[in-house]
Amino acid sequence: YARQFLSIMEKPDVDHIEGLSPAISIEQKTTSHNLFFNVGAITEIYDYLRLLFARVGEPRCPDHGHNLQAQTVSQMVDAVLALPEGSKLMLLAPVVRERKGEHLHVFEELRASGFVRARINGIVTDLDDAPALEKNRKHRIEVVVD
Repeated sequence: YARQFLSIMEKPDVDHIEGLSPAISIEQKTTSHNLFFNVGAITEIYDYLRLLFARVGEPRCPDHGHNLQAQTVSQMVDAVLALPEGSKLMLLAPVVRERKGEHLHVFEELRASGFVRARINGIVTDLDDAPALEKNRKHRIEVVVD
């Protein structure tokens, strides 16, 4: 909605402005029953913020604070080969990411494909002893690539 007025107005001839707080006027009414429809979506600023953070932001590990960088497959292989001899390494492949369900078919498909272990909600388990998952809770399943 607000975006349509931006093209009508002339751009001001200024180099720098300080101390201005943003002014936003939002009519208080229910526009959607979608839980993800928030102020950012209503004002259409969400798209601009997403673009800003994608271009200017630095991705960091939420647990350790280290900068994250994209790597090619060969860079990842080189990093693994550079580990000291005797280092332990667990290679995981995501199968289910925060989805509700019992996921019995997932376990069956993994076993049929020859996999033996999986990390289920953070716990490494043999697929033959996979726990019964609650149908209405979100789960994360990662297969251990041996």
